Amino acid sequence: SFLKVCYRDSPNLNTCARQSFEALRPRLMEGIPELFIPSMEPLVVPQVKMDQDSGAIYLHSVYRNVKVTGISKHSVNELRLEPSKLKFIVSLTFPKLHMESAYSIKGKIMMMPLLGDGHCQVDLINITMRTELIGQEYQKNGAKYLNISDVIVKYELSNVKIHLDNLFNGDKALGDRMNEFLNENWKALAEEVRPLMSKALVDILRASVDKLFASFSYDDLLPK
Repeated sequence: SFLKVCYRDSPNLNTCARQSFEALRPRLMEGIPELFIPSMEPLVVPQVKMDQDSGAIYLHSVYRNVKVTGISKHSVNELRLEPSKLKFIVSLTFPKLHMESAYSIKGKIMMMPLLGDGHCQVDLINITMRTELIGQEYQKNGAKYLNISDVIVKYELSNVKIHLDNLFNGDKALGDRMNEFLNENWKALAEEVRPLMSKALVDILRASVDKLFASFSYDDLLPK
């Protein structure tokens, strides 16, 4: 009842889809269980693993009980559905995403050793994220359903602020120096970990979208 129905053959499909998306914004705060959308304020992700051993970064890291705030304050840049290609595109800008988690990290960044286990905070400032979902039809119980065959996430951001507690077994001087280094070199580091970040975002998105598409037929989601 809270979801505006849009028809895939309508010439006003994208206008309708945008209105429907905007209408969901107040409900994103607490989540929409019937659409498999988790609570967005905060968004809680049980675990994110980021491992890389190429370029200037050799890193094995785990982030547990990740809490992300700021998602509901997005603005919509683009929302486009292309039913003939089973393609769904959305671009959102978030003024600030704040993340907190428990972390464990071991490796090297630009030849500098990095070792820590504790609490971390990250602010992503002015992040624009463009997501493209590409579907694939299949039959189930005499109806058409969609699988996600591909998810492409691209993002740009204007600043990153990071703080890792308890680096180097609590050595404050070394920890302060490393935090300073990470913040001064965020741009180069962000480029190095871009593939890892994109994969983490794709995994989080797929978890909800796969459940949504498995539970509702294509005609339920976007009738003719």
